[in-house]
Amino acid sequence: MTISAAVYWTVEGKVLSDAEQRRLAEIESALRADDPSFVQRFETARPDRRRRRTIGAVLAVVAAMTVTVVGLVGGSVAVAVFGVTAIGAAIGIWATRRDA
Repeated sequence: MTISAAVYWTVEGKVLSDAEQRRLAEIESALRADDPSFVQRFETARPDRRRRRTIGAVLAVVAAMTVTVVGLVGGSVAVAVFGVTAIGAAIGIWATRRDA
């Protein structure tokens, strides 16, 4: 089985053939022509989702840092370790882009 050098779109990790890419482009063009307001909702949704994700991650890191400081000031190693772990988890969740 040979794969064309022009193949670059993927769906769920599988490479689309040239014919599938053309068909997908036709469907997209038809959708843009038939219902531009529907298409507009999806095109503008991505920045909002990224912004919410970033704000949520920043708030989670700030909360985790607060827990860490409270644990250190209060002398509780377990709370401090939990806070540091929460910081790592928040950054890891933010860094893992599912909407790309």
